[in-house]
Amino acid sequence: MPTQGHKRGSDDPSTSNDQGREGNKRLCAIAKGTAATPTLEMDVIKVAKEGIEKVLSRLDKVSPPFANMDFIGYLRNKISALEAIIDDKVVVGVFGRSGAGKSSLMNAILGVKTLLPSGTVGACTSVIIQVEANMTDSNYVAEIHFISKEEWEKELVSLLKIKEMDGEEKDKRMVNMSYSKIQALYGEDAVRKSFDELKSLESETFSDIPEFFSSTRKILSFDTATKFSTEIACYIRSKRKIHGKQSKSSQIHYWPLVKYVTIKMPNSKDLLEHIVLVDLPGTGDCNKARDEMWESFITKCSSVWVVADIDRATADSDAWNILDNSISNMGPGGQCQNITFICTKTDDINPDNYMREMDDEDLHIEDSSNYSEEQKRACILHRNQQAKIEIQENYSNPYEIQTIDEMQVFTVSSQEFQKDNHCILRQEETEIPELRALLKSLNDQRSEKVMRNYVIGAYGILSLVHVVNHGITKSMETGKEKLHKLLEQRLEDELQNIDQFMSDIHMQFDKCLSAGVLESEKTCVTRANEEVIAPKGKGGGGYHQTLRAVCNGQGFCRSTNGVKTNMNASLSSSLCDAIKNIFSKTFKKSQKSLSAKIDNFSILLERHDEETMFPRLAFLKTEEHKLKADLKHEIVQRKKEMYSSLIKSIMTSMLPSYTEASNVHGKGSLKRMQDILEKHIVSSKSTMFHDAKGNMLTLLTKLREYIVQEIRSKLKEAMKQSLHNELPLPDISEHYEIVKSAHEKMMGKPITDVEDEKCIPEHNSGKETTSEQVPLRNNRNDEKKNKKKKRKNSVKDVLTDAAFVDKHMSALIKRVTMVMAIADDLLGKKMIQDEMYSNIDAAKTNEKKMRKLFQAVRTGGLLIKSAFYTALQTNEPSLVKDLVATEPFP
Repeated sequence: MPTQGHKRGSDDPSTSNDQGREGNKRLCAIAKGTAATPTLEMDVIKVAKEGIEKVLSRLDKVSPPFANMDFIGYLRNKISALEAIIDDKVVVGVFGRSGAGKSSLMNAILGVKTLLPSGTVGACTSVIIQVEANMTDSNYVAEIHFISKEEWEKELVSLLKIKEMDGEEKDKRMVNMSYSKIQALYGEDAVRKSFDELKSLESETFSDIPEFFSSTRKILSFDTATKFSTEIACYIRSKRKIHGKQSKSSQIHYWPLVKYVTIKMPNSKDLLEHIVLVDLPGTGDCNKARDEMWESFITKCSSVWVVADIDRATADSDAWNILDNSISNMGPGGQCQNITFICTKTDDINPDNYMREMDDEDLHIEDSSNYSEEQKRACILHRNQQAKIEIQENYSNPYEIQTIDEMQVFTVSSQEFQKDNHCILRQEETEIPELRALLKSLNDQRSEKVMRNYVIGAYGILSLVHVVNHGITKSMETGKEKLHKLLEQRLEDELQNIDQFMSDIHMQFDKCLSAGVLESEKTCVTRANEEVIAPKGKGGGGYHQTLRAVCNGQGFCRSTNGVKTNMNASLSSSLCDAIKNIFSKTFKKSQKSLSAKIDNFSILLERHDEETMFPRLAFLKTEEHKLKADLKHEIVQRKKEMYSSLIKSIMTSMLPSYTEASNVHGKGSLKRMQDILEKHIVSSKSTMFHDAKGNMLTLLTKLREYIVQEIRSKLKEAMKQSLHNELPLPDISEHYEIVKSAHEKMMGKPITDVEDEKCIPEHNSGKETTSEQVPLRNNRNDEKKNKKKKRKNSVKDVLTDAAFVDKHMSALIKRVTMVMAIADDLLGKKMIQDEMYSNIDAAKTNEKKMRKLFQAVRTGGLLIKSAFYTALQTNEPSLVKDLVATEPFP
């Protein structure tokens, strides 16, 4: 009797249990007051943006001679930089050989079966694909970036040469790649045509991609994933092969011309708002532009997912080669934070074969009407556990990346996860939900960081705008001058400390590199021969092509199974070893690192924070925070450049020999190529390594100069603009107070305000000032102060009210009965419009009325939520009391 398997849906006990557990988790989060946090964060950002927009609107109307245009330009630049914070994303690199199931995996994680074409025998994803959230509309969008026309012409010449090679020069894998690219674009018979004949076909063959000729992106947009997947297939996947023959389809496949593709997926904010998933093919490519793009993506990866078929994961070297070679790009020169190994296709198993040396008791299988299904499930889970143990045992961190302590291992089945019925595995056993949770956690962490940085930046800008709207006393004016001088002196003292720190680092690098130069000169010829030129056990046509590919690639090639051969890295290895410790000490997270030195830098003394932190200094503090973040980001980028400079310098020195060797053909060409390379190393070693050392030290000097100059110029400008500008700007006091309160909560302590007497530095005169000494602006200061006192008392209430509404939204929808009375209050306060009021009134039940009302409440932000809470207290006091009683005591 056939088994029925599990069925997804409400009847599946595992699903209902999962939903129940998730529901309990959410209730616990609500009870702790954490469930509303994302909503409150967005509300605070919304309020901040409203304030910023008011300022921008006012700036558009200001012109000389009524304002300092330098100050206005400064404000505009700060606002532009603030908006760029929202685009900060984490790059997750997905690596794996062709056929490993990466596309199916990504489809399952993203919850769309047909997003990326997959499952076609003989076809594979052939270009770099990055997937991110579409935050503008509900369409599936692809942005296709092409290589240049000139780059393709060079590659086509190379492909035709590879195709025509014979004898010891011939490499079947390279020839097959050449055939597949030419046939994909020009048709089955194209391999017999010359370069000129192929070029003559392009005006017609490439007529559907005019963007290729104009060097622009091609944009595709569709409202369904199925249509989208069908249309993008020709840009990202090679043609399907059936029994060694190409399919009869006449469709042109443009992937050989594609540099990379960006896919924007709708309704994916929870997973991808701040994440970019990058599918990085593990195969080599003779196009230099694509290989350089591959390398650049690798160094940007904060997280790495290595994907392998579970049958090959522990035994086959491909996945481990990809992992090892990928990590090498992320060591000192990268920014990798974690590594995840994912075994796919776990459902693909033959229980009879698997259980040859085991019995039912070993796998805890019990007799049942669904025995064959339970047997297969038990085999899958047992193999999964064994695979995890073996992979963890095999893993090592050879490059000692301090941020990577251990590797997570997942055993997944995309096919089982996406089944609607006849399921062997429960959803949690497919481990796709765990991977989704991992991705969501990365997204949430980055979202929190983005929100934090945005609020800090917005608080600084709003502080500056807020303060220039207030008059100052004469004593405060004097205090500002003294404070300015004090801060400038502090700035120079701190810069001297940083400059000395960087000078000491330069001396240590110089010493280590000098030792590396001596070692390189001694060992370079032997190392190059053993590792690249003539390694033991490698010879003949296969290695001939590898060495030729190395020369054609200016010292580097990556094979079809992901293995790298890098002459430049081999020659620079002694230099890299020599600076390993000092590089780690300087650039990795530690108390003695350059980043730690930047973190500890400040021109603001603690007593300033406590006694004179009025909005002008609040602005300086946020400028310091942003400057530090920008500097640390720049340090990471320059760190990559510095580390790679050794290899790039060696490549430049070796370039003449690569060019000469790549032009050698015919019988005995392998030996001649080897001789050319070795001879060049011998003749150049006295200068090659010294040049590499000099280049790295030059970059280190430039980094020191950049840090000092950037700190000096940015903070001097910030002091000038914050301490010496007055300009009538719109009243953003309400926005300022809300963002200030959120900022205080994040930073863990309140910040003294502008009207506090503590704003006067203690070294200034503390004499009282008369009203005649205060330069009033339109006699509004007293009125502003009175309003402000009321606002200061209410800001925390607004945040608390909004948190209550978010926290109890579900209960309120079900239990509020005085809906129209609350709607009347909101309409009277102009919190909702007449049309919305009519829609609420037209709903037939209280629950439906509340759902309509909450549409306005959710989109209206903090103030309407606070107004709703006030109306709720008036009209439903018992309900409010009841809900408050359910909250834990703080």
